[in-house]
Amino acid sequence: MVMMKRDEYEREIIDNIRKYRQALGLTQEELARRCNMTTSYIGGIETYNRFPKVQNLKKIAEGLGIDIAYLMSPKVAERVLEVSDVMKGLNEQVQSYMESIMRPDGSSEESS
Repeated sequence: MVMMKRDEYEREIIDNIRKYRQALGLTQEELARRCNMTTSYIGGIETYNRFPKVQNLKKIAEGLGIDIAYLMSPKVAERVLEVSDVMKGLNEQVQSYMESIMRPDGSSEESS
């Protein structure tokens, strides 16, 4: 496993903050207001002049309406979505199976 340099990792997190903010159509000012932070603080982060402490990363994630894990790596977000899709498929299969064995007339598919 290749270890990412801290500077690169910080840049990735900052880029993710910007990416999610822009995807939501928020200005830096709007995000700052949601996080109870100053616009200059958010701007300082996005220009790589500042790096937020963990508690501020959590506030930013909450302001963006996402889990902090999404800021840490886009790969985390991709994995979460993949797992979510798998779970949805499994739930649909279980529901379909339960419906097939619990017929309203009391019969099951197996006894037909």
